[in-house]
Amino acid sequence: MSNLDSMDTRLVAAAQARRDAIAGFCSRLIQIPSVNGVDNEANVAQAIVDEAQALGLAAELAGADARRPNVIISAGMGETTGLLLLGHLDTVPAGDAARWSWPPFGGAIGDGRVHGRGAIDTKGGMAAALYALAILQAVPGVLPGGRAQLICVPDEESGATGTLGIRWLHDHGLLNAAGAIYAYSGDQITLGHRGLLRYRIECHGQAIHTGAAEWQEGTAGANAVTGMARLLIALEDLRFDMSTSPYFEAYRTLVTPGTVIHGGVSINIVPDHCEALIDIRLTPEYDRAQIEQVLDAQIAAVKQARPSLRFTRTLLNDAAAAITPDDAPIVRVLESVVRDVKHKTPERVVAGPTNEGYLLIERGIPTICGFGPDGANAHAIDEYVEIDSLVETAAVFAITARRMAT
Repeated sequence: MSNLDSMDTRLVAAAQARRDAIAGFCSRLIQIPSVNGVDNEANVAQAIVDEAQALGLAAELAGADARRPNVIISAGMGETTGLLLLGHLDTVPAGDAARWSWPPFGGAIGDGRVHGRGAIDTKGGMAAALYALAILQAVPGVLPGGRAQLICVPDEESGATGTLGIRWLHDHGLLNAAGAIYAYSGDQITLGHRGLLRYRIECHGQAIHTGAAEWQEGTAGANAVTGMARLLIALEDLRFDMSTSPYFEAYRTLVTPGTVIHGGVSINIVPDHCEALIDIRLTPEYDRAQIEQVLDAQIAAVKQARPSLRFTRTLLNDAAAAITPDDAPIVRVLESVVRDVKHKTPERVVAGPTNEGYLLIERGIPTICGFGPDGANAHAIDEYVEIDSLVETAAVFAITARRMAT
């Protein structure tokens, strides 16, 4: 049974009336490449600001780097934000464009979908969120004394550090809300996510000519590449128990060693240096200090077998496992809206990949770390978002904002 009142019904109808506009805006965002490490985000950020202002919304750019700004869009005149919607401006690369059924940056509309890189991660979600705010702004009295916001941040795909985005916004007093939704894809309520640690491990050996007698006899030279190989295999063989923390039971802490590796300079020189990157996903049972004890123990075992080797490690990313309490208002409200609009009770889950939700949770903002339009193939070829779901998501966001403001 739906509990939509007349105002909610108006918001749903307003979203449906803007179907072509939402799809078209999503398409235009995809057509502006914003690949992390290749393009800056200024152009796509400006496109969002321009669309917001054309829709009568307050919009601004703010950040430490004008080439990589944050977008802040507001509906309602209050100073306190009820619902904060978030998306990230950058995308991963498209890979081999020839393998795509549709051009990865074409934003093609076909088969009821918008196709292209970023369609669901997270340009589709940002398009739905922007139009949710436009709908709220267009319906008088829907946010009595309150405010809803959309914030679009740069540089998420490099490791969700939030340095240019959420951390900067918080440090400058531009981040407050009763609850937040990160506009990823899918209608599950993602309460949190596993943590993330990444390291650069370097193995230092001793170079020598591969034809030297000393190398043959083992009196000189130390192969950094094979030393690193021993460490990577040992790390890959680690097995952690499945999590027993609520909602994390489907996951375990997982070490993926050698995702990138470099070593050696010539075929006839024993390599004296090897570098490898290590990706580690954390359940709540483990923190950085515990993992570093494990890493150091494995390094010590290799060194014991090959004492001429030396290892160093450098921390690259550190994000703790995070979860929003399942009785937080944003969880209850979003769940009720999904039931009323989509006529289903959403599953509550946590995500295996890490996102910037932890930064909001750590700063006291209960956050749904993933909810948005349906689609598929994030970080893969033929990424797309369903147009009908874009519209439905805009309605869900708008009604959620209304209920968070009352």
